Amino acid sequence: MRIVVAILSAAIVLGLTWLYQQTLAENQLPVNSSQASEVRSSYRLRILATFDAGIDPFAEDVSKASSLNVSLLGESVLAIDEPIPAGQAVDTSLDLELREGTNEFLIEMTPASSSDITPKAIHVELYTGSGLQPLQTRTIWAEGTETKLVGRVPFQVEGLASSHQEDE
Repeated sequence: MRIVVAILSAAIVLGLTWLYQQTLAENQLPVNSSQASEVRSSYRLRILATFDAGIDPFAEDVSKASSLNVSLLGESVLAIDEPIPAGQAVDTSLDLELREGTNEFLIEMTPASSSDITPKAIHVELYTGSGLQPLQTRTIWAEGTETKLVGRVPFQVEGLASSHQEDE
């Protein structure tokens, strides 16, 4: 008799769970009526480090190792595979297709000397086109014992629809 009650209880619990997932869970999803459109624009990225950057000698694949790597949505948009002296600004122009809303760059920079234990920083400025005021400014800090500095730089992208509405 106990086994019948246990099987019946398990069947009821599984049935109610299935019913919940089929009816209530689907109705609670947020409604996203508009597809995220992509906006093509040019950006200028300026990166300045307080340390000498160099290629990571312990990278998994040394042929793909870089002293500076900037990626967006999992794809590399900038990779420098030569040493970068401390205080030298890396200025680059990027033509990108970005989603409306929040986007973010992933910045990875490798110190040339792993024995240097002073704290390290990377200062990142993002400009739209040839603008003089930065769209986003971020400083990425790391302890002196870190072997690689990694940080995210989020920024907002306004779509064409919102700029057309402002003009009217």
